[in-house]
Amino acid sequence: MELKQHKEEFATRMSLLDAIADNQLAKELIELHEEKCTACQEDRLSCTVRPRCKNRNFLNALIEIGVRPQDLPSFCYSQYLEQVRRYILEMKGRGMEDRRIPIRDLLSTLSVSSIRHFSTKFKKIWKKFSSVNEDDIMLIAGDGLLFRFDFSRGIVTLNPINDQIGSFDLFRLYVELFSTFYGLKASVSDLTLNWWLITFDMKGKDPASIKGVLKSEPAKAFDTIYIDEMDDSTTIRAEVVVDGSSPLLKAGQLQDLFDLVSNL
Repeated sequence: MELKQHKEEFATRMSLLDAIADNQLAKELIELHEEKCTACQEDRLSCTVRPRCKNRNFLNALIEIGVRPQDLPSFCYSQYLEQVRRYILEMKGRGMEDRRIPIRDLLSTLSVSSIRHFSTKFKKIWKKFSSVNEDDIMLIAGDGLLFRFDFSRGIVTLNPINDQIGSFDLFRLYVELFSTFYGLKASVSDLTLNWWLITFDMKGKDPASIKGVLKSEPAKAFDTIYIDEMDDSTTIRAEVVVDGSSPLLKAGQLQDLFDLVSNL
């Protein structure tokens, strides 16, 4: 396990001070964790049930910056993959959010040969299934699970609730996925480059019951949310402004809104 060679990737992600200082901090952080990882893996029982880095977050970070599987702490990584397998196939173990896995290892762990095989297999198993893809991104939702495949990086994120939506294309893709998954009529438009709008068609729904959405917790993630009533149609409109100063909308926040609207 030689991790110091990846200090530059860590430093780039940190981007806290200046290049020299960030590289030094990254080197020290990795050295400290190498000692921690070595001690943790020597106590295999502890590594299995209570790893020294909570939720294996250091391992997750190593995968995020692109460390190759063969360079990861091997025993810890084997336990991580087993947790992923049990969670996806058996829904056992602690909930897993924002967990990164190399795509090849996920497929191998789940005993599927390809992304197509993955989709075919779980479409038959899960009661609800939805998938969309564009360019190097593929999103899949099914039975309480959400996957973001990033083929350009070779990484899949399991339940990416904190995935920040910084582009309209990604926003549109998530809306398309959730619209199909929740059986809702929703459309998006980019009013300007950094001002986006999502519209839910609520025709046939009681306008009085819809108004509760405006004061809900999911609504707080959006810059503005309002109801339009015209003739016999009712719509819910939610606006997102990406101005560089406010936090970006997260995939989990968008899904929470869809979940709320689907239950009206």
